[in-house]
Amino acid sequence: SELLSALAEASPPPAGGASGPHAPPPAQTEAARAGAARELEALLLAGRREEACEHAMGCGLWADALLLSSHIDAAMWKTVMARYAAEVSVAGSPLATLYSLFAGSGPGVLAPPSGATESPLAARWAENLAMMLANPTTDDTEVITQLGDSVRASSGACAAHCCYLLAETPLPLPDGALPHAEQPRLQLLGHDERQAARGFPSLHSIRGTELYAASRASLDPDFDDAGIAPGLLLYAHVLLGAGEADAAARYAAELERRRALGGPLPDGFDARLRQLHEQQLGAGGGATEGAGESYPAAGEGQ
Repeated sequence: SELLSALAEASPPPAGGASGPHAPPPAQTEAARAGAARELEALLLAGRREEACEHAMGCGLWADALLLSSHIDAAMWKTVMARYAAEVSVAGSPLATLYSLFAGSGPGVLAPPSGATESPLAARWAENLAMMLANPTTDDTEVITQLGDSVRASSGACAAHCCYLLAETPLPLPDGALPHAEQPRLQLLGHDERQAARGFPSLHSIRGTELYAASRASLDPDFDDAGIAPGLLLYAHVLLGAGEADAAARYAAELERRRALGGPLPDGFDARLRQLHEQQLGAGGGATEGAGESYPAAGEGQ
């Protein structure tokens, strides 16, 4: 509940002060409402249920339209729900997002309006994220993931990574043959590897990613966290350089475990891990268990 409250408070209301649904349309006169109801009744007496549903939507009789559509078919119900969402709420508002997801829009809810390039959800991404977390729907994990993609350019990597974390995005090993824009969404928390001039990752990014990977792997043994290996190796080198030989040895042991499992590892991993072991010995520390076993000769393998 604290996370949802924080997300809901993170985005300012949209420009102009609008913070909720559109103002309701002018009230119909009693005669107009009675006439719409009589026409609806006549259509239903004739067995023309779909026409009655269309008539109800056209007259703003949303309760009648939703009830009728639920007794026609799923497609009609989704149509009514989508039109209702567009009618009663501001595009990009959390309410519009939720109603659109109820209508089965899925990732389509992120589509920018005609002539625009940014998703309508991006301006209030934190509130929209909170709404989706509080009201789970089918395919909302993919919507949250794509919301992260949408906000990366406008709100930065941290906003995108918040979405990716809550969508339980995996940490696959990057592919050096691919351009930055096609690399995995999430590699190190708070660090945007997709930017060509990305700079050096902070130790906080490495540790945060390590905690995320550990928590996900504890719940899902098949969680792909191969992409954390370079960060762990870098952190082990930093620890050793800071005189924390015991801590560095624990990281080295974890890296050896990953290497022994035979999973994907980055290019040059064996050489850098061998260098770590040599530095350990040079610093007076003992060799890490498994160190030096079955390494390829220099210039071979990874």
